[in-house]
Amino acid sequence: MRNVVQLYPEAAGEQTDISFTPLVSEERFRKMEIDNILKRFPKSKAPGFVRIDSAQASAWALSVSPRLEKKLSSIQRIFLLYIKGSYRTTPTAAQQTITGIMPLHLKAQQEAIFISVTCLRKEIEFEGLFYQPRDYEEKIKSLTIHPSLFKIINQFSTTKPYKEDNSLIFFTDGSKTEMGTGCFYCAFENGIKVIEWKGKLEKFHTVFQAELMGLKETIIRASQGNEITKIWTDSLSNVKAVLDPHTPLQLVRDIQPLLTQNRNILVGWIKAHAGYRGNEEADTLAKKAITEGVVMKVLNP
Repeated sequence: MRNVVQLYPEAAGEQTDISFTPLVSEERFRKMEIDNILKRFPKSKAPGFVRIDSAQASAWALSVSPRLEKKLSSIQRIFLLYIKGSYRTTPTAAQQTITGIMPLHLKAQQEAIFISVTCLRKEIEFEGLFYQPRDYEEKIKSLTIHPSLFKIINQFSTTKPYKEDNSLIFFTDGSKTEMGTGCFYCAFENGIKVIEWKGKLEKFHTVFQAELMGLKETIIRASQGNEITKIWTDSLSNVKAVLDPHTPLQLVRDIQPLLTQNRNILVGWIKAHAGYRGNEEADTLAKKAITEGVVMKVLNP
């Protein structure tokens, strides 16, 4: 069972609604049998035991022959039978549909295209679609700010409680629905909303990216003043990402120097849906930004 969970983690917590006893006993799925199956598979094209090797997949999986597709399907079929407890006569395609697991040869092609475009930075044409490396975020491995200058941790707080005052206070948030992705920020002064901005992202962008873009635009707007300015966000994941000097994300690397250059900007974490007016306003209008916001250019994740 442990081996199956390693290969298909997305189905590990799934509860089967089939009451009959599977014809294939659990003992048949010991590691020895799985190893024997993979030994019969061509070593130069083997997808690996735990998961498909992404780097190697880019070399062999872009063009899968019918014979290789059949071999991959036969390997996957064993685990599909065990996951759903189906009869051995159940078609593999039916089991893939029921479990929601992608056919193994398609998964290999997906990994191959992703690695070729994002890591090898190659232009790929597949099934009439063109994938350009410039449209995808390149992971950064080296430091962009010297460790002696990376002191933005002093500008962040996740424990200080929110208190209303008469100074300029910013709130930012992001949202994702079936219609798309959006981000928003607003500013209050003396309890009155004086600034608001909406940004629109593409459907394939994540809410994490939307919140980062909202935070970035908020910092850019707040940097126009010289007074101490507080920005509140309900995204703890954003805060942790910005505080990581080794983050590979380009969008986070864009935010870090903005804070380094503007020591007067402070960022705080606020609990979501806790009745804070500014946060509730940002949450509501972030959804409107999906249709009303300014179109923002953000690279694919």
